[in-house]
Amino acid sequence: MEGDMLMFAQVMIVIVLSAAGLVAITLGARILWRIGSQTPKRMSAPADRGELQRLETAVESIAIEVERISESQRFMVSVLANRFPNPADDAARELPAPRAGQRPKTPH
Repeated sequence: MEGDMLMFAQVMIVIVLSAAGLVAITLGARILWRIGSQTPKRMSAPADRGELQRLETAVESIAIEVERISESQRFMVSVLANRFPNPADDAARELPAPRAGQRPKTPH
């Protein structure tokens, strides 16, 4: 009987150690998978802040210049409009006002 107990104990030790080994391998693989799949955190360098500040300054100066250009264009349009009157307005002023019941004449 003692030989059967010894054989049973050896079989149980093999089964328990095999199960423990499979659990350890599975958990180890899972942990390594998670560590390997994580993206590394990007560290921001202090030089990036200076570059962003210069970029912000450049964008602000461009916006100011674009505003100056648009103001200049508005001014030139008003100067040219006052300098060269619209010929259609002159023709409309020369036409007599239509009488009641008549159709207005159009310039040719």
